[in-house]
Amino acid sequence: MQRDPATLPAAFVALRAEDEAFWQDQERNIQGALGQPCCTLSGIASGLLRIRGHFAIVIHGEDECAGCFRHLGPQMVNLFCTGLTEQEFVTGRTAEPLRRCLDAVCEEVQPEGIFVLGACPVEVIGDTFEDVVAEVGRRHPSIPMVALHTNGLKVGTQTAMLDWMFEQLASLPPRPTLAPSWRRAVGHAALGALDHALGARTDAPTLPPAPATRPTIALLGLPPWHPRGRMLPEYVGALDRAGVEVLANFPHNASFDDWRALRTTDATFVADRSLYPKLGRVLSRDARPFVEVPLPVGLRATDTFYAAIGEAIGRVEALEAACAPAREGAAAAIEGFRARFAGVKLAYGLRMNNNYNADELAYQGTGDLAALEELGFDITLLVQGPPDKREKFGQLFERRGLHFKFDMFAEPWILGEVLVDGGFEIACLADFARSEAQRARIPMFPVRRLEACYDGVVDNTILLTRLLAPAGS
Repeated sequence: MQRDPATLPAAFVALRAEDEAFWQDQERNIQGALGQPCCTLSGIASGLLRIRGHFAIVIHGEDECAGCFRHLGPQMVNLFCTGLTEQEFVTGRTAEPLRRCLDAVCEEVQPEGIFVLGACPVEVIGDTFEDVVAEVGRRHPSIPMVALHTNGLKVGTQTAMLDWMFEQLASLPPRPTLAPSWRRAVGHAALGALDHALGARTDAPTLPPAPATRPTIALLGLPPWHPRGRMLPEYVGALDRAGVEVLANFPHNASFDDWRALRTTDATFVADRSLYPKLGRVLSRDARPFVEVPLPVGLRATDTFYAAIGEAIGRVEALEAACAPAREGAAAAIEGFRARFAGVKLAYGLRMNNNYNADELAYQGTGDLAALEELGFDITLLVQGPPDKREKFGQLFERRGLHFKFDMFAEPWILGEVLVDGGFEIACLADFARSEAQRARIPMFPVRRLEACYDGVVDNTILLTRLLAPAGS
């Protein structure tokens, strides 16, 4: 039986009101943003587990908090958990299990860094486990250790979580790495030596000379690269021909060593700088330029991308020359596509993804719109959210300079009807909504499926042509 609110203690009522106000404020923030919330522990653990390198992750909490990552298979090799029990939570005796775990990891694994992630129960009891991490760190000074109060108790955004994780990775003691172009040359020489040993070639390859000093840059939040028969991403090859090294595309193909080398580069170019205020402050300590560029998806965005890099590092003409043939092919592909499909009605879904990918979070998921618009599509934004928030989203789009038509839909399972009623001919949606596109009998491609740079423009027109005009139709 529910207690009469009038009989509740005044202090309890005041605390409950304060707590309710907090959650209502969080809910308003969620409803008024294009991003989705996340648990910082699962987000940061997932992000770290994608990074190649000899480092360790220690989850300070229950076994279940680590068990949810079992599906990642071999990548779990450096994931550990203190396995706290209910008795240890109740009594507050959580320090010794963490101390034993960290000492064992340091002595047996000898990683190049350790990240300690606090789970929800340790936050509930106010466990200051960073003191234990600092204590163990003093016994193992060669191993950087980072204590993070991650938990799912507060509503957090994917972008804030990524910025926090990137800040911690970039704050590790910096360590230069070898030039990527030289590492590639050594790899090719090693393959040549293997061919020579197997008799596939008669000449014995030699190691490449020591790399010449060239400007080195980092890229952050660009789309991932898919080979499609090419040896290197277009931007790596173009910048290499212009005399510039690309350390990595963070976070997609960046290793732990690359993160340690980030603060030694000459500049970092980032898609949507506003997402990373904490990382920006870390890089600014070393006076490293932190320059915003668009997602290089589509012809105009790729033009702007290369122009911004060329201007910042003094390689404008060299980059233009390196890109000229690919740009001509991209422009021709767009012209041919528009001749066939200009005016096709396309539905573009927003607020449907929760996967911690930096390129999908950039510009709140709208980074591909310019590329689709220049292909001639008639675009309507479909925003998953409360229909009564339409005016708020209209203002948000206006502030971002987006003047597309848009509509709201409350739940994913009604999306099929929305697509039919809107008369759409193709849709760009979160992958889980594929069944809704099938119900509407229209082709679909997942958000952030479009490839980057000039070569990507050609790939994208081929993909979209296959969807809109399948063979034999």
